[in-house]
Amino acid sequence: MAAPTFTLIESIERQAASCAHIGSPLYAALLTGLAGDFLSGGITAELLEGVSAEPVHDAVPLRYLATAHRLALAGDAPELAECYPSCGGVWDGNDPSDRFLSVVAKHRGEFIRGLQRNVQTNEVGRAVVLAAGCSFLSERHGRPLRTFEIGSSAGLLSRWPHYAYDTGETRMGDRSSPVHFGPTWFEAPRPCLHPGIEVVDQAANDIAPIDVTTDEGRLTALSFLWPDQTERYERLDAAIGVAKHHPLRIDQGDAGEWLAARLTPPSPGDTTTVVFHAIVWQYLPSATKNTMTTALSAAGAAATPDTPLCWLRMEPATSEHADLRLTSWPGGRDEVLAHVGYHGASVRWKV
Repeated sequence: MAAPTFTLIESIERQAASCAHIGSPLYAALLTGLAGDFLSGGITAELLEGVSAEPVHDAVPLRYLATAHRLALAGDAPELAECYPSCGGVWDGNDPSDRFLSVVAKHRGEFIRGLQRNVQTNEVGRAVVLAAGCSFLSERHGRPLRTFEIGSSAGLLSRWPHYAYDTGETRMGDRSSPVHFGPTWFEAPRPCLHPGIEVVDQAANDIAPIDVTTDEGRLTALSFLWPDQTERYERLDAAIGVAKHHPLRIDQGDAGEWLAARLTPPSPGDTTTVVFHAIVWQYLPSATKNTMTTALSAAGAAATPDTPLCWLRMEPATSEHADLRLTSWPGGRDEVLAHVGYHGASVRWKV
């Protein structure tokens, strides 16, 4: 069955509802105002029409919002910065769309360029469930890990070994890290975290990677967050600091071709290979997905108990939560390890 298609106004309205549901009343109010501008044939309609044939899939409204946020963060949209907490402003609860549209009118060219940028949320909170999954794999197989991340953007999730985790019962990671996830991130039943995980190799891929060690890259990453969610903003900024101290090259290119090349050489002996991604699968082209699954199946067929291959992914399950799903070779066993909120909170372990 073909996936449903949505119009631009539906994509704006759906995004407004999503923002209201997961804690950004500012963006919910703003998108509601922008929907009115779109329906009246305003500049929102002029700019957004024709950007994508799949506005929900390509998150066109979020591209629009991120462009303005980027200008506000850079100091080029002071009227908007005044009501964006991420910029030191205070939102009074009123519709900010007039301020937003004023910025659009002044920076039309920047919005035309910004609407071509893929959305990259870099939600560091998703590291919680991925780290728990890697802990589980380390314990199950008893071997050092090598990890390959798909759709890594700035590679902040690949830095999971350098963050701190505490379920209230078990702990792991770098306790001195500025990125710390405490017991509030977990719900019963909680995972058992195992300290001392050894990661011997890491690689990452993205179609359009961001280098957050540069001022330009940092600004791009921060712009995709919602300005009234200051806790997420501060966590991302802290993770960028970690990234500067723990360099990781992110290879640019198609994920399928990259993974096939990575998995073609025989796995080093006595290691567990973990291919992982979080909220990425839905955005990959069909051809890329096919190449990836073919490469995983071929490498899985060659896996042995001494060189297991694991495909770990946090991807949508319901409107309320994502699943952390695992496929392991040899054998190709598929299992759900956890349910988790879309931004990484409320981890509920299932195995």
